[in-house]
Amino acid sequence: MVNKHLLRERLQLAEARPATCLNCGAVLTGPFCSECGQRDIPAYPSVRELAMDAVSEFSGWDGRVATTLEALIRRPGLLTHEFLEGRRVRYISPLRLYLTASLVYFVLAASVPDIRLESGKSLGLQVGVTKTADTRPVSRAERVGETATKSMQQETLTQAEKDAALKDIARAPAVIQPLLRRAISDPGGFKRRILETMPRMLFALLPIFAGIVALFYRGRKYPEHLYFAIHLHAFIFLALAVGQLLKFTKMPVIAAIGSLIAVCWIPIYATLAFQRVYGGSLAKTLTKEVGIGFLYSITAAVGFIVTIYWVSIAT
Repeated sequence: MVNKHLLRERLQLAEARPATCLNCGAVLTGPFCSECGQRDIPAYPSVRELAMDAVSEFSGWDGRVATTLEALIRRPGLLTHEFLEGRRVRYISPLRLYLTASLVYFVLAASVPDIRLESGKSLGLQVGVTKTADTRPVSRAERVGETATKSMQQETLTQAEKDAALKDIARAPAVIQPLLRRAISDPGGFKRRILETMPRMLFALLPIFAGIVALFYRGRKYPEHLYFAIHLHAFIFLALAVGQLLKFTKMPVIAAIGSLIAVCWIPIYATLAFQRVYGGSLAKTLTKEVGIGFLYSITAAVGFIVTIYWVSIAT
C-alpha cells in the first residue's frame, strides 16, 4: 500500500520546485518557454493532451482562428493593419490563413454537385424557345470547338464523334492541338488536373499582385503590399467558398443568389480594405483599383492560359 504521507510530501515538493522547460531547462513563466519557444506539455502526455496539442498546432485553434476570421470578414484591411503595426500573436499567420482559405475553396469546388438547369425545369419554368435550322456550313474549327465543349460538359461522345474531332484536330494549329486533344480524349482528367494546378498558379500570382499594388502606392516597403495581397485573396477565397457551399443545397436559385452576393461584395470589400490600409479618398481609391484590376486581369489571364497549356501537354 502506498504511503499517503510520503506521496503528499512528494507532491508538495514538486509544486514548490519551479517548472522548467523539458527541452532547454529554462525556468517556465508561462505556457511557452521564453528561451526556445517550446510548449509546456508533460514528458509523457495523455491522449487528450496530445490531441489538443495537434489541433492547436495544425489549426491554430486557441482563439486565434475565431479572432482572425472575425477581423478578416467584418473589418476589411484590419488584419493587414494589425500585422504592420506588430500586433500579430492574436492572429494566425497570413500564409496559413491564405492556404486554409484556398484549400477550403478548391475542395468545395472539386466536390460540389452539378446543379445546371435543364430546360428551366429546376426553377419550374417552361422554356419555349424554338430553334430554327441553321443551314450555314459548319467550319472545321466550329465543329471541333462544339465537340470539345460537349466533352468538357461531361456529355458522352460517340466513337464516331471522337474520331472525327481527332481527325480535325490534326489539321489545327500545332500550339492548340494538345489542349483540344486532352479536352476530347480525357475531359475528366483534364478538368481534374486544372483544379489541382490552379492553386499553385494563383499562389504564384500573389507576389505579382503585390508588385502591381506597389506601382500605385509608392513609398511603402514591398512586404506591406504582400501582407495586403495575402489577406485580400484569403477573403476572396472564403467569399467564393460560400457560393460553392450553397450549391450543396441543390437549389439553383439559392446558389445563384449566394454567388451573386459574394461576387458583388468582393469589390466593395476590396475598396474598404484599400482605404483602411493605404488611406486616400474614395474617388482616388477607386481610380487606383481600376488600374490595379486592369493590370492584374491581364496577368491572371496570361497565367491561366499558360496553366491550361501546361496541363494539356503534361503527361
